[in-house]
Amino acid sequence: MSEIHVEGYSPTIKKRALSRKLVAARKEIGMTTTEVCRRLRWSATKLNYIEKAKWIEPNPEAVTDLCELYGIEGHAREALAELARQARQRGWWTRYNDVFQNEFPGFETAASAVSTYSNVFLPGLLQTATYMEALLPIGGVDDPAEIKRHVDARLRRQEILDRIDAPCRLHAVIDENAITRIIDPEVRTTQLNHLVTMADRSNVTIQLIPTTAGLYAGAGEPFTHLGFDDPGERDIVFLETTVDDRMLEEKDELRRYMLRFEQLRAVALSAEASRDRLLKGTG
Repeated sequence: MSEIHVEGYSPTIKKRALSRKLVAARKEIGMTTTEVCRRLRWSATKLNYIEKAKWIEPNPEAVTDLCELYGIEGHAREALAELARQARQRGWWTRYNDVFQNEFPGFETAASAVSTYSNVFLPGLLQTATYMEALLPIGGVDDPAEIKRHVDARLRRQEILDRIDAPCRLHAVIDENAITRIIDPEVRTTQLNHLVTMADRSNVTIQLIPTTAGLYAGAGEPFTHLGFDDPGERDIVFLETTVDDRMLEEKDELRRYMLRFEQLRAVALSAEASRDRLLKGTG
């Protein structure tokens, strides 16, 4: 299978779209999941994996079986078959399955806007290679070859900000403590200079929450909100925890985290004041 580059295309998004369309087709004819499993002699787990977009690569035969059962013919059927074909292609991140433990890069690649809050480490899309190299051993990655591989993968993620066609818009709210913790002078200088450079870009907004803000509304675990231009795609909030990673899609969950982000924006310094503060830190 050919490699997919990061110009806004993502098999992960295609897979989710395919699952969503198949669920809509089932509901349109009023068929329950139990009935589908009985008619096709499938397990409930198999259908659940399809409808929840948990399948690793969409099975063309399964899509065909569902189309026949739901009475989908002609152009509609051809469109689903093409969507299944696109969803089976491999994204660049699949080359780094040992680095990425979930499908977040597949969703991130297709995002048109990213809003993120960080309070311990800097956002991945803004990290320099030297910062990554200092950070990875803390997470247990200490082999030089493995560190290089992780850095390469993380830098590849950042290419969404450089897309020729519609670069992703990034809005990062960062607790200043994440910067204070960088005590290596070389790493600190390089990273702060990079943040200033990124802050000057038209598609990047960086706001700092100064330590002088004290306790503030919206504080808590870091999170990332992914927005998509396609109105048919539901936004995602990604939470990375010590125990596991979670991707939230329900409207009430998305609303709750966007409210948090607005609270964080309100307490943070303006983009201009944040840039000035970063610039002073480089001196």
